[in-house]
Amino acid sequence: MAVKTSADLQRILVFTQSPNPAHADLEHLCPQASLTVVDPTQAAWLLLSHTSAPVDWHQAIAWLREQQFDAAVILTAPGQSPYTLGYLCYLAGIPIRIGQSYEFGGQVLSHCSPPPDDGDCRHLLALLSDMSRL
Repeated sequence: MAVKTSADLQRILVFTQSPNPAHADLEHLCPQASLTVVDPTQAAWLLLSHTSAPVDWHQAIAWLREQQFDAAVILTAPGQSPYTLGYLCYLAGIPIRIGQSYEFGGQVLSHCSPPPDDGDCRHLLALLSDMSRL
């Protein structure tokens, strides 16, 4: 399987905690890509179940697969784990899953870096940029 570069990324999913200046940076980095930005309310909707079960994983995974995302960028607030959303993206077959965490999460995130002290997430976008040089 060929490695995708930022020039190949056509559909990017961005999970965010709030309006973030990183969106503009991502649009500049991958101008050809279609961005789908999911805020916390929408992420909660994605994980809601129509039954008594707390999460309808099958529905969430099916929706993500249907969208055919090339990459997911998970911008979490300081102290929040990216691994639940990262695992959801992993199960949906999204090949590039970028997030930040101090903890080890196995292969749930394909690219992980420690969060910066200032809470700025833009360094995650540098990972996409680095892929274009592969």
